[in-house]
Amino acid sequence: MILQSIMIFKFILKKKKKKIQENSEQKLDINNWMNLTKEERLEIDFNEKNKTMRKKKALLKSIREEYLKIKKKK
Repeated sequence: MILQSIMIFKFILKKKKKKIQENSEQKLDINNWMNLTKEERLEIDFNEKNKTMRKKKALLKSIREEYLKIKKKK
């Protein structure tokens, strides 16, 4: 019983520590982002938008293909 309590306590502490580290990394990213010039920020933003759009298009394409396969089986 005591061992289980200790294990749960350690798990909670690790989880909180990880969350704190993620928050500090995000703050550093924001500082780095603000140190970039406007053109650099626009370029990075443009590239990220294009990357996410390609991922969305690929996902939609795969969904459509799966739908067609299911439709043909019926």
